[in-house]
Amino acid sequence: MATIDFNTVPKGVTLNEERAQYLSDRATETATAFSRKVEKLQNTVMDARNNYSREAEDFITSASPEDRATARAFAKKNAANKAANIHRQLIASSEADRAAMLKGLQAYANEAAAIQAVYTSPATMLGRVGLGDPKRTQYQLQLEGAGPVEMETAARTAIMTGDLVLGAAIATVIDRRSKDRPPFAVQAIAKRVVGEVWKRMTAKLEGVQHAYKSALAADREFVRGKADGITSLSLALSRQAIDEAAGDDGGEA
Repeated sequence: MATIDFNTVPKGVTLNEERAQYLSDRATETATAFSRKVEKLQNTVMDARNNYSREAEDFITSASPEDRATARAFAKKNAANKAANIHRQLIASSEADRAAMLKGLQAYANEAAAIQAVYTSPATMLGRVGLGDPKRTQYQLQLEGAGPVEMETAARTAIMTGDLVLGAAIATVIDRRSKDRPPFAVQAIAKRVVGEVWKRMTAKLEGVQHAYKSALAADREFVRGKADGITSLSLALSRQAIDEAAGDDGGEA
């Protein structure tokens, strides 16, 4: 028997597309603000570095020819030290704000991941429809002994009328039958009934998680003073995959 750690499952999570949209909107808003903040900090460091470099060049130019080599070594080192000091000061002064924004993004990402763990496929999404609804129970009882033709007719009816509860009942009946005699795959009807909704939700939820990962990478890049090429490439490919899954050529998460 597989061991599942239910202690990691959060409580009080709303499982619907509206919540996914809310998380997507809040994550986009926070990630955009975080990106602007980090960009401003990086520009401040860059401006300071450029200013100190110009001062160093002026100092080197003013030195006599015989002292120029020594002046260059001193000026370059002094400029680098002053730029590094500015960088450290900005890291310290912005740490609380950056940490708070990242914490918020992490909370959105964790909730998005929890929802996605429930909706792993169109079939699992369809399986949640109508839980506790007497109508679903009634459908299941009626279909329990149904043959292939009757099951196919019921499936066609669910698809054509958009009856999600009927679709969920069909999926449950098929899932409970022996695997060697299902009339058709649960995924086949689930994809037709809730496939588009599942696709939209998955793109939103993955986008929320990507927003957090991107912000975290940007924060590390700012603190370290250099980018991680592998991480940047991985995030870019992830963003591309999410956009393609959502049918979007370049939207925000």
